Amino acid sequence: MHLIFKKRVITMVGACFMLCLSSFAQSKGDTVVVKTIESKEDSTKIRTISESKVIATSKPAPTLQTAPVQVVDRSAIERMGISELHEALKSFSGVNIKDYGGIGGLKTVSVRSLGAQHTAVSYDGIAISNVQSGQVDISRFSLDNVDQVSLVIGQSDNIFRTARLFASAGALEISTIKPIFVESGINVAAQMKFASFGTYNPSLTYEQRLGEKWSVSVVGDYLTSKGEYPFKLKNGTEETTQTRLNSDVKTLRGEINVYGNFNKGGKLSFKGNYLDSERGLPGSVVLYNINANERLWDRNAFAHTKYEVDLSEKWALKSSLKYSYAWNRYTDINEKYPSGKVDDRYAQQEYYGSVALQYAPYKYLCFTAAEDVFVNTLDATIPECPFPERFNSLTSIAGQFKNERLTVTASVLGTMVSEKVKIGTAAPSRKNLSPAVGISYKLSNDYNIRVRASYKDVYRVPTFNDLYYSRVGNINLKPERATQYNVGITWSGQCPDKGVDYASISVDSYYNKVKDKIVAIPTLFIWKMMNMGQVDIAGVDANISATFGISSGLQLGISGNYSYQYAVDVSDYQSKTYKHQIPYTPLHSGNMNVSMLSKWVNFSYMLSAVGDRYALPQNVPSNRIDGYFEHTVSVNRGFELFGLRLKIQGEVINLTNRMYDVIQYYPMPGRSYRLTLKINY
Repeated sequence: MHLIFKKRVITMVGACFMLCLSSFAQSKGDTVVVKTIESKEDSTKIRTISESKVIATSKPAPTLQTAPVQVVDRSAIERMGISELHEALKSFSGVNIKDYGGIGGLKTVSVRSLGAQHTAVSYDGIAISNVQSGQVDISRFSLDNVDQVSLVIGQSDNIFRTARLFASAGALEISTIKPIFVESGINVAAQMKFASFGTYNPSLTYEQRLGEKWSVSVVGDYLTSKGEYPFKLKNGTEETTQTRLNSDVKTLRGEINVYGNFNKGGKLSFKGNYLDSERGLPGSVVLYNINANERLWDRNAFAHTKYEVDLSEKWALKSSLKYSYAWNRYTDINEKYPSGKVDDRYAQQEYYGSVALQYAPYKYLCFTAAEDVFVNTLDATIPECPFPERFNSLTSIAGQFKNERLTVTASVLGTMVSEKVKIGTAAPSRKNLSPAVGISYKLSNDYNIRVRASYKDVYRVPTFNDLYYSRVGNINLKPERATQYNVGITWSGQCPDKGVDYASISVDSYYNKVKDKIVAIPTLFIWKMMNMGQVDIAGVDANISATFGISSGLQLGISGNYSYQYAVDVSDYQSKTYKHQIPYTPLHSGNMNVSMLSKWVNFSYMLSAVGDRYALPQNVPSNRIDGYFEHTVSVNRGFELFGLRLKIQGEVINLTNRMYDVIQYYPMPGRSYRLTLKINY
């Protein structure tokens, strides 16, 4: 459309128009393209304004959800000065992170003491699986190209998703950055990290627009580290300083994304991801035995394609296909083995397909149905490997009513699993229906105070290790069942007259029960997997955040969370562990972050606090792991030079040099430093 205006009028109207479109895009989650041509009338010259693109995506409002949702987006990541995914997760309440120490140490996450197997990890909407152990190592993900990290505890209000994301007690959802082209059709970003213990991490991102409908991005990074750091070893009253050995790591990561936007014809995307890693596993430190000879190689790759389209005003479709391959090699040299060493290799494959359909007959009402079908296989060189193959079918049906005051969400998930093996006997087939329901209600139109309540039933099928691991697995295991209840109150709003740009508060109390918990029980000669456990979990999660506009060039941000988790074993009232806190679950934990943004420099301070825990089920002093406080300070500055956008960031991690363990006998690093240099073109 060609409009004749004077120069000032064009500028004002164009700005307002683009702002309105941006607001609309934020509510719809769409991409808006604005084409404006200025054609006169200055009596001296004619200007043509090139195409401008306003891009915004909808983000979950945590205080409006029927179940607890916690979000850290890209702006918060940069404001808090964090560089690793597990550091971002520390800002979430109700999260337990197991860290086995060292630069290459494994890191797993669980929510509200339910275990890592009950936490799904999705990457751009597609679940990452490990059918062998049921746990996903979150250290495999880089935070450099992440746009948003969110954690949903219970059932998400986003019901238009794959059925697989209905199947877990909690979902850690990682969304990567999509290309945004402003001045040209090419974006380039290069980054270099230098850190303590001989750590170097270069990365490169290249994005290019391919015509009006297509764009592509390529991301790659390489991490190498010696990983040898000092720690203090106590033996009674004697204390010595030792060096953590066998903690080296080399990791190569690469990813390619192709995006196609056909407007009414829908959106098509393709992602290919590859990880190649070799690392030493530091091992436990018992008395003066600090030697470790375990090593782990990982070669993981997956490719998935996703298509989304609005079929009409009422109907929408999403479909996904994925293939993944995970190869692992584990070696250990130790006299305890008859041959003096072990060299095991594992290969997992998954073939996955999903189709989801949404129907919205009225403004406030919508229904969805999703069907996921996938096949998992495992090959291994370990003795007596049965080479299992699992066939999975997940069917979800969900409905939602949502207006300005009331949200009600309900769903049911149908699970069908069958297996076959090449050697031995396969586990029996399984079927189950798992319901979930959530409600959020705004108490007053004058104040954005909401109450919420939710219920979810979770059904976890045993892993291949649980069922088939040599001489330990048990094919007669029952699936674990977890029941979640949550009641909470939330508030969010603005107080500009008091200098508060935005603030939010949420407090949730919960109760979880785990039945038929799968545990390893020692028998006469070997350990055996059995259904013996029952765990009761009760607790409170509290979150608060606020941003203050101190002046035109100064902004202050404060956020914090606190978790109380009472998770006790109630399997047998005659047992010595009856009503004892389950291992590695602190009764109290929390996190606080203070950030200051200014024209000159940005500053961030983070405090993580974890209370005492127990390494074994019996809560006796010899099993207690002391609590700890960890302080991290970050300073960064962005500026322009020769047309390039530059950023430099320095961090001091564990500022007070506190010696502590997350997992008993796996000491964490003391004070360390990290320097990041980034260039955008």
